[in-house]
Parts: sequence; C-alpha cells; structure tokens
Amino acid sequence: MGAFLWPLLIYWMVVFIACYTIVEVAQDQLYDEVTPRVGLKVTVGSLLLALLMTWLRPSFDTMFTSDIAWTALQAIAWFAVFTLIFQFHPPHAAGLGLCAMLIIPGLATMGVDGMLTPKPAVPSGRYVAPTRPVRSTVGRALAPPAPKAQPPAKTPAAK
Repeated sequence: MGAFLWPLLIYWMVVFIACYTIVEVAQDQLYDEVTPRVGLKVTVGSLLLALLMTWLRPSFDTMFTSDIAWTALQAIAWFAVFTLIFQFHPPHAAGLGLCAMLIIPGLATMGVDGMLTPKPAVPSGRYVAPTRPVRSTVGRALAPPAPKAQPPAKTPAAK
C-alpha cells in the first residue's frame, strides 16, 4: 500500500502546484479571466495525471527511448486534461499541456526516486585514515625548523 500511496501523493503535490500555476497565469494572460472553480478543476485534473504518472513512473532517461509509446499516451492524457478539465482552447492546450508533460513528470519522478529509494548504509567497521592539511599555519611556516635530535655518540667499548 505504501509503495503506491507515497509516490501518488508526491506526484499529486508536484502536479497540482505546477498545474495550478499554469492555469492561473495562462488563463489570465490568454483569456483575461480564470474559469470558475479553478481549484476543484485543478485538483481533479492533477489527480488523474498523478495516477497516470504513478502507474507509468516516467523518467528522463527512458521517456524518449524505450518508453516512447507510454510517453505518447501521456501526451494524449495531458492534452485531454488541459482541454476538457482545465478548459483551454485546443491549440493552447496542446502547447501548454505538452510543454508541461515534457518537464513535470521527469522532475517529479526524480523527486519520488530521491525520497523513496533506500540509501545504502556506510559500513561501520571501515577505517578512515586521518588526513593531514595541505597547508600549515603561518606561524609554523615562518618559524625556523626545529633542530633534529642527534643520535647518541658511540663510545668506544672499554677493554
């Protein structure tokens, strides 16, 4: 259950914030007003997109190579959400939705992987040798070198 719930919540939070910002700014700039009940629309649309992203787990390294078919499915879904739920005109939905689809899923997947992938433990029995500083202090550099201790003189053995 947690393997599905946490990624869904992370994806939903990222998509909701991005889509809410896009819808607020773009509809105000393109149409001089925002559609009514924009919060509810963005909540539903971002939930649908987050469910799709939780199922597909898109990442930048496979979106345009081995998973190109799933990327095409995502592009259709983003276009549909931006057209039917967020109520953009089709040309605007194609531009905004596809640009958002190229950026948001890969970044959100990096966040999901970074937060939910266990980190390897550092072995505790490993010895790390202390390092010496590259430079010494100014006082040691200017001080004359300390005389080296002479080995004791050898005395002739008594006969």
